[in-house]
Amino acid sequence: MHPDSIKYTAVNTPFSLYEWLVMPMGLRNSPAVHQQRVFSTLRSLIGKICHVYLDDIIIWSNSLEQHEGNVRLVLEALRMPNLYCSVKKSTLFCRKVDFLGHHISERGIEPDPKKIDRIVNWPVPKSATDVHAFLGLV
Repeated sequence: MHPDSIKYTAVNTPFSLYEWLVMPMGLRNSPAVHQQRVFSTLRSLIGKICHVYLDDIIIWSNSLEQHEGNVRLVLEALRMPNLYCSVKKSTLFCRKVDFLGHHISERGIEPDPKKIDRIVNWPVPKSATDVHAFLGLV
């Protein structure tokens, strides 16, 4: 949280007045600010060893040794501006992963089979609202 913005996040409770020192979830600009911060932090690595979407970072490599180095580079880059990864939400050294509606593996990038099933089994639209819902899905 920028020091000048802290005063605007004050919350009055029966116990005291609290102010956010870090960006809380739910503020209108939180996702955009976070995306910009992570993107600028990893700018030199994006497209070479990783991609970023909001709070998701995917790191790729051709070998286990290379992957260890790539993960280290990303984590060290994130540490400098005090950005951290959740151990619970992190999955490292995977041979396949689902990322943003795609299944990524040694075979390449394919559509996520769960998404394909939803499209194939979608009921026939009976109204304009149904058509909008289907178009939103695809």
